[in-house]
Amino acid sequence: MNMPTTGISKFLDKSIRPIFDKHARSTTIIDGVDLIHRLETYTTSGYLKPKTYVDDIFFTSNGSLESIDQMLDGANNFHPNIKLLRQIGRSVPFLDVFIQNSNGALITLMFHKEAADPYVVPFGSDHPGHIFGNAVDTAITIAVRYSTTLSQFEEEIRKMKLMFLYNG
Repeated sequence: MNMPTTGISKFLDKSIRPIFDKHARSTTIIDGVDLIHRLETYTTSGYLKPKTYVDDIFFTSNGSLESIDQMLDGANNFHPNIKLLRQIGRSVPFLDVFIQNSNGALITLMFHKEAADPYVVPFGSDHPGHIFGNAVDTAITIAVRYSTTLSQFEEEIRKMKLMFLYNG
């Protein structure tokens, strides 16, 4: 949108990106696709480093529940502002993907946060036209990437149609 901060942001990204890639990329999940690729690697190699995303932490372990509980209790007792909630099981929503371990096979589909769906930029607003196209392209791309089966993809297309109707 030719805002002053756009140039600054691009400059900082160009300057800082090599440092990030060297020191932090291996422990950061970029998006749901990155998470799925890393989980697939984990299922074949059995190793995945803990990853953080803003204030969410996701990790896999073959350790006992007791050792995981001890680790989380230690983290929660480290500082009064740290409160990690446990969600242990064969399925988990993280970022915008829902992941399920079905006997060692990863099943993925889009995760819809209740607070966000079905809102996008209202199509009657005065935003530039490409913003609306991006909303459609992104929704379809995510549905293709995250849907494990054709029926899941078809369900996502149905939800998209309803979302677009809802937003005018």
